[in-house]
Amino acid sequence: MFDFKAVELSDKAVLSPFLEENTYQNCDFSFSNIFCWQNKYHTSYALYEGCLFLRFTTSSQDNGYLMPLGRCPTKKVIERLIRHTQNIGEPLRLYAVYPSVFEKLDAAFPAQFMYCADPDLFDYIYKSEDLIFLKGKKLQPKRNHINKFRKTYDFEYLPITSNIIPQCIDLYDQWSANHDQIPGDKSLEEERVAMLRAFENFEALALKGGVIVVEGKIVAYSYGQQLTQDTFVVHAEKALVDIQGSYAIMNQQFAAHECSSYAYVNREEDLGLPSLRQAKLSYQPSILLEKGQAAYMIKI
Repeated sequence: MFDFKAVELSDKAVLSPFLEENTYQNCDFSFSNIFCWQNKYHTSYALYEGCLFLRFTTSSQDNGYLMPLGRCPTKKVIERLIRHTQNIGEPLRLYAVYPSVFEKLDAAFPAQFMYCADPDLFDYIYKSEDLIFLKGKKLQPKRNHINKFRKTYDFEYLPITSNIIPQCIDLYDQWSANHDQIPGDKSLEEERVAMLRAFENFEALALKGGVIVVEGKIVAYSYGQQLTQDTFVVHAEKALVDIQGSYAIMNQQFAAHECSSYAYVNREEDLGLPSLRQAKLSYQPSILLEKGQAAYMIKI
């Protein structure tokens, strides 16, 4: 069986070579996401013959696994993972699986895995130049919001540094106070914990961030990091909704200052939230990255 170890900040040096070598534009393979959301997903890892295995806790409190990373044959590593889950008496479910990856899985294990796409977890990926310049008729409303913001406010873009992080946390608390939460839903608390882990370890995680300042007050912030050689991933973006256009200007300015050297910007999933889906679609993604679950169907 594998000996899984909980992911800690000190494991960045171990995991990063695997994460950075992969070409998946998938936000799930960001070390910052893995580390910052540890309180919710309890991600752990194991190494085997040059491959990285990642395990996490699903919403139903079962164990889920990401596709192994590394230069190992698909059949060999999946066979090893099948034996591991069978030995501990749990089903094998692989998450964040692309259709192209499932094709390789199905070729190695014909009719043994069942694939189910999950639109709530599709990644929204944009060309960086589209977010920066907002050209074309479909993005005209975004340009209008930004132009109105520029005419209304004298603003400044600043990179996130340790001295302004407390103000970013205050902004998050203001933002969350204006969002109703279903009784029993812990998503806002979980997001706050993830945000605090990011801000507390901002430099160590190699995060890049920016804020929009109006009249000395931070009205929006965003942060993320390099995901692959050609893709930057945006982990978080928050703005004060009473400052009209604050989200639009934050998006555009962050892309211009932090993402211009990358071909693509991954703005992560919509989590099935209608308002978030509408907002992400309105920016006309270049790629809607399909991801799903592959469940092993052979029982012993």
